[in-house]
Amino acid sequence: MSGSPPSNPRELIVVGAGFSGTLTVVNLLRHAPETGMRLSLIERRSRQGRGLAYHTWDDNLLLNVPAGNMSALPDVPGHFVDYLRNIDPAFNAGSFVSRRIYGDYLEDTLAQAQDASAAVLQRISGEVSAVRPDARNPGGYVVEIADGRRLHADQVVLALGHFPPRNPPLGSDFFASAAYVADPWNFEAIDRMDAGRPIAILGAGHTAVDALFRLTSHSDGRKVYLISRRGLLTHGHRFTPKAPASGAGLPDYLNGLPNTVFAHLRAVRRETRRKLLAGDDWRDVINELRPHTQGIWQRLPVHERAKFLRRVVPYWDIHRHRFAPAAFLRLEQMRTSGQVEVIAGQVLSFEQHADETIVAIRQRRDGSLRELVVGTVVNCTGPNYDIATLSIPLIVQLRDEGLIRQDPLKLGIEVNERYQLLGRDGAEARGLFYVGPMLKARYWEAIAVPELRTHALRLALQLVAPPVAG
Repeated sequence: MSGSPPSNPRELIVVGAGFSGTLTVVNLLRHAPETGMRLSLIERRSRQGRGLAYHTWDDNLLLNVPAGNMSALPDVPGHFVDYLRNIDPAFNAGSFVSRRIYGDYLEDTLAQAQDASAAVLQRISGEVSAVRPDARNPGGYVVEIADGRRLHADQVVLALGHFPPRNPPLGSDFFASAAYVADPWNFEAIDRMDAGRPIAILGAGHTAVDALFRLTSHSDGRKVYLISRRGLLTHGHRFTPKAPASGAGLPDYLNGLPNTVFAHLRAVRRETRRKLLAGDDWRDVINELRPHTQGIWQRLPVHERAKFLRRVVPYWDIHRHRFAPAAFLRLEQMRTSGQVEVIAGQVLSFEQHADETIVAIRQRRDGSLRELVVGTVVNCTGPNYDIATLSIPLIVQLRDEGLIRQDPLKLGIEVNERYQLLGRDGAEARGLFYVGPMLKARYWEAIAVPELRTHALRLALQLVAPPVAG
């Protein structure tokens, strides 16, 4: 009978219910045919939809993108702002709201999509330990959960988020001590730190400032050191950001450039000087460039990408990934008061003496040795995407069985243009997909909401399309 459901609906499992996994499921629910698909969303945390970035309940931690560009749905630009106006009419497209509110929004968006969809969604709590080809279903997979459950799927999406940073390459027993916090998102450990002792934070980026704000919210007199190789701090957004022209092509000043990092860098600097002389803001150059960075990245040869990572990326990051104005002002006030000190240098060693830790640093400005006496050290050096060093069971299984392949620059894992994983032999894994920050390897722009929501939508539209014969 025409229109009747198939006897065996397609089974699709999404592993990970952070931003990327949640948005993939939301778009599957929105665009799935009325029949013929069953979805499962698996998350190890107790709440689905919040992930690492938005599981906080601390309203001191703000989004670093204004609300007008934070819609979860690329095709509904005002979706998040409309949600906010039901909370407080004072919110608008230029508001920088708390990450807690954004987590609430993602949970609500998932619930609304589930209620409105004819597709069936099963929410599962558990930690996936393995994903293997299914011998009973050629092209399908068995998803193994750590508690022993086994689920079968025709297609699997791995929506794996950020992994904790690597320990500094010092080979120290200190990393096993209670004075070292390896996971900067472990706020319980941060809250237990001795409020009377200074704290050393390794790193000075967004995660470091999150930890700083958490630490000083509980003890506003505590001394905190931010230690990084260059001592660079992220810039802030303007209070009245200017959006780039919609649909604008590659800026004229970038046309015809050689595919080298320094050719592009010189062009951006010239354009920035021109804007400043005209009374404009350097942020407008970055905003105008943002839609084109993916294309530029993909045109660069691997050796030029490596040069960008070695020489340019710290400066790119502090201009590209800016703080909310209130967060930037708070950080500057803490620096001015002396509560926070930024140190540029290389950490040489950690030595424990009773309940104190001595951090030895070779300072960048003059090569002199400096020693800090602190109570605790927090590692905020950035997520680790080197899959050879990860001990997470799922990653170990996928790596050791050749189902995923590291990119040459260790930014993530390799996928094709359809988000299918490439295995050890370079062949695409039929029915096995990835979405999340490790897309940096292919796309570079893959860690912020405006880009990740687009990747999630593109993947979902591919998955709901009728299967291609053969």
